[in-house]
Amino acid sequence: MTFRQGRTTGRFAGNWVSGAIDSRALRRCLTAALRNAHRVLGMRRKGLGLGTLGAGGTLAAALGAIALGGIATPASAQVFGGGGTANGVRGIAFGSGAVQNGADSIAEGTNASAGSQNAVAIGFGTIASQINSIYLGSRTAPGTGATATSAIAIGTDVTASQVDAIAMGRSSLASAQYSVAIGLNAQATGTGGAMALGQGTVSSGVNSVALGVTAKATGAGANALGTFSVASGGNSTAVGTSSLASGNFSFAGGWASVASADSAVAVGKSASATGLNSTALGSSTNASADFALALGNQAVSSGVGSVAAGSGSQATGVSATALGNNAAATAANATALGLGATANGVDGTAIGKQANASAQDAIAMGTTSKASGTASTAVGNVAVASGPNASSFGSGATAAGDNSLAAGVSASAGGSASTALGIGTVASADNSTAVGREARATGLNSTALGRGAQSTAQNSISLGAGTRATGIGAVYLGSSTFATSASGDNAIGIGTDVTASADDALAMGRESQATATNAVAIGLQSAALSADSIAMGTGATADGGKAVAIGAGNAAFGDGAVAIGDPSYASGTGAFTGGANNIANSDGTASATAANMANGAVAIGNGNKAIGQGSVALGNGSTAGAAGFVGNVALGNGATAAASSGDVALGSGSVTAAAVGTASAVINGTTYAFQGTAPTSTVSIGAPGAERTLTNLAAGRISGSSTDAVNGSQLFATNQAVDAIGTTLNNINVGGGIKYFHANSALADSSATGTDSVAIGPVATATGASAIAAGTNSSASGISASAIGNGAVASGLNATAFGYISQATGQYSTAVGPNANATATSSTAIGQNAFATDVQATALGKQANASASNALALGANATAGNAGAVALGSGSVTAAAVGTASAVINGTTYAFQGTTPTSTVSIGAPGAERTLTNLAAGRISGSSTDAVNGSQLFATNQAVDAIGTTLNNINVGGGIKYFHANSALADSSATGTDSVAIGPVATATGASAIAAGTNSSASGISASAIGNGAVASGLNATAFGYISQATGQYSTAVGPNANATATSSTAIGQNAFATDVQATALGKQANASASNALALGANATAGNAGAVALGSGSVTAAAVGTASAVINGTTYAFQGTTPTSTVSIGAPG
Repeated sequence: MTFRQGRTTGRFAGNWVSGAIDSRALRRCLTAALRNAHRVLGMRRKGLGLGTLGAGGTLAAALGAIALGGIATPASAQVFGGGGTANGVRGIAFGSGAVQNGADSIAEGTNASAGSQNAVAIGFGTIASQINSIYLGSRTAPGTGATATSAIAIGTDVTASQVDAIAMGRSSLASAQYSVAIGLNAQATGTGGAMALGQGTVSSGVNSVALGVTAKATGAGANALGTFSVASGGNSTAVGTSSLASGNFSFAGGWASVASADSAVAVGKSASATGLNSTALGSSTNASADFALALGNQAVSSGVGSVAAGSGSQATGVSATALGNNAAATAANATALGLGATANGVDGTAIGKQANASAQDAIAMGTTSKASGTASTAVGNVAVASGPNASSFGSGATAAGDNSLAAGVSASAGGSASTALGIGTVASADNSTAVGREARATGLNSTALGRGAQSTAQNSISLGAGTRATGIGAVYLGSSTFATSASGDNAIGIGTDVTASADDALAMGRESQATATNAVAIGLQSAALSADSIAMGTGATADGGKAVAIGAGNAAFGDGAVAIGDPSYASGTGAFTGGANNIANSDGTASATAANMANGAVAIGNGNKAIGQGSVALGNGSTAGAAGFVGNVALGNGATAAASSGDVALGSGSVTAAAVGTASAVINGTTYAFQGTAPTSTVSIGAPGAERTLTNLAAGRISGSSTDAVNGSQLFATNQAVDAIGTTLNNINVGGGIKYFHANSALADSSATGTDSVAIGPVATATGASAIAAGTNSSASGISASAIGNGAVASGLNATAFGYISQATGQYSTAVGPNANATATSSTAIGQNAFATDVQATALGKQANASASNALALGANATAGNAGAVALGSGSVTAAAVGTASAVINGTTYAFQGTTPTSTVSIGAPGAERTLTNLAAGRISGSSTDAVNGSQLFATNQAVDAIGTTLNNINVGGGIKYFHANSALADSSATGTDSVAIGPVATATGASAIAAGTNSSASGISASAIGNGAVASGLNATAFGYISQATGQYSTAVGPNANATATSSTAIGQNAFATDVQATALGKQANASASNALALGANATAGNAGAVALGSGSVTAAAVGTASAVINGTTYAFQGTTPTSTVSIGAPG
């Protein structure tokens, strides 16, 4: 050994045993022991010498205390001391009761035992009983120790009881082969190399590992890593504080995570996977069912095979899927995708933020969409499908009925098997169908097709924009811009703005009307107004019964009345007109009404008049009858049978005259009397100067009683009439016209070049699609435009011009009358020279002029030149609207309603004003904008008169109800802010003060003086009673001549006085003259601070203390020996 080696060895030995540096032999023995320890512990010498056994090492102190009993030769060295026994070769035993039995073993410490070769037992009671075993520490509990081959135990009461087991830490236990237990109470008991590392850890499963305070790995192959972690399932793993993996092959990772079923995985704080093969990933996640997956903060997957992904998501149904924050799938096979999406129905699907599918097989897609009906589908934001098998598509769409369909923004299908297609459509009844923007089908089995179409009754059908079918089984086909409809049961309306308002009615053609049961109206503006009536043709009218009007402008009134042609009028039961411009009624006017019915009247041809019951006019321009006549007949062009009731005019130009009877005749001097001598009417076949022969008439009977014609010329006249009829027919054919339709002109032909257009009249042109031009030089160039009249022009879309040189150039404009002009969109001009020149302006009357948007001029020469203004009456003129915001009445400003008028109504003009009569009384309130009539103003004037009278009475002292004053003294005066003065000469000068009573005075702020002569001059003072005075701040005086003169003093009672701060006097002539004194009772006097005079006439005195008293020779000390005041209940004497 070199000098350096010897010096180093000496230093080591000196650290272990005192004096070893100076004894070479002792150093050699210790070096041998050191080598033995190296070999047993399997450590390098350098590490052992400098660490565990070296200077400052854990064994240095123990070795240094060894007192060697004897040293053998290095080859068989034995070291023992302190009562120890070293029995094995090269052994060391030190300490009382220490025993070393195996070769190369070490026993150090009281009762330490190294019982086998290479064993090391160091510490109190330690046991290393098997070959190569080591126990370092202390042992007090029985059964502990390093008791197996190569076992290592370090700490107090440690047990390493199986081959190669390692236990370190107090009460630690390594009881299985290859097991390792490190930490206080750590236990490694599982076979196959269990490991327990940390305080209280338990590793009891085969090949298990427990790491962390009280961690437990109890299953085979289990791993518990973290404080309080538990892995109890086979091959389970728990990682994190309080984590639990109790299922076979389970994994729990994170604080308080739980994986309790086989193959379960829980990762995250408080994550829980309790189902077979379940997975929970994220804080507070829960996968409680078999094969469930929960992913995200507080996600819950409780259904078998369910998936929940997203913060707060829930999948509670079998095979349910919830993806997204707070998504929930609660039923079997349900799917919820999106923030807050919910699928509660079996096989339901909810996709989108807050989407909800709550019924079986339901599908909800879109933000806040809801599908609550079985097998329902809702697609779109806020879409709702609540009926079984219902489907809604589009934002806000709703399908509430069974098997219903809603498609489009805000579409609604509420009835069973209903269908709503389009923006805002509604199909609310069973089997209803609505197609088109805002279409509505609300009746059972109803159908509405087109924008704004409405079918509100059972089995009703509306087809076209704005159409309305409101009757049961009603049908409306066309379009409507007004409130027209097919409202009768089984009614049919076809065309624009038609009305079929009665049961089984039929209206066909723009603005046609069928308003009675079974009525039929066909043609533009045709009208069938009575039951079973028929009106066919433009403007045709049938009314008053089962009337029939066929042809433009025809009118038939009465049961069985018939008007055929253009235009004709038939009024009366069975009345009949056929041809053009015929009249069959009782007064001959161009009308057919209830007032001019002529039953059975007949007019056929052109321009004929059958006037009176049973009259017949046939031909051209013939007239049969007059007002009051019955049964007249006129046959032929210009024939007139109007002299007497029952007249007959036969032949063109025939005219009847008054019937003249012929009583007899003198023939050859003989007078012969005749039959038929008093005729009531006559038959004429000509006229004066235009007589006709009557030939070829069969011979009549000849007898004294015969009234037969006997002149053969009657037959000739009949032939003439036939010839005349033939001539008429020939003229018709030569004229090139068709029956009931003629034109007489040499001008150029009409032209209809627009699709479906019609042109009638010389040079008439219809170039717009569906346009109509009727009249010489008329022109209809706008789509669906109508120009009727000489020179009429309709160039705007859907424009109408009716009358001589009328013009409708604006879209949807209407011009009616000679030179009427409607030039702006939706403008209307009616009347000669009427002008409507701005959007939606209306002029009605000769030379009426509406020149501003939405203006209305109504009356001849009326002028409305301001937007929205109304000129009402002939010559009326509008001006700009002027608002009146308020008015000042008697110094007070009153605000009005309707202060910003947008337009005005004029019923006259400057210098030509009109009165407005028959005006109903308007509402009278602060918010009313109704006009008031003269009676209302009269009532107001009467009320004002009454108020004036009342005010006059008040001013002269008359008073008001329940409030009167009777005095000749000066008036009251209230000069303080918000003050009140009531009574003669009463004065309230303080702010918010009240003075009530003759000569009362309230001068303090918020003071009150009530009573004759009462005075309240202090702040918030109150004086109540005759000449009472409250002059102190917050003082109160109540009663005649009561006086409260100090701050917060109170005097109540006649002549009561409270004259110091917070003094109180209560009772007649009570007197409290000191601070906080109380005088209670008539004439009571409290004149000492804080004293109380209680009772009538009581008087207080100064307080006197009594410290003690002598009783029977003994002095007794008292409490309360220094009183500050006294209570008196009487007075001296």
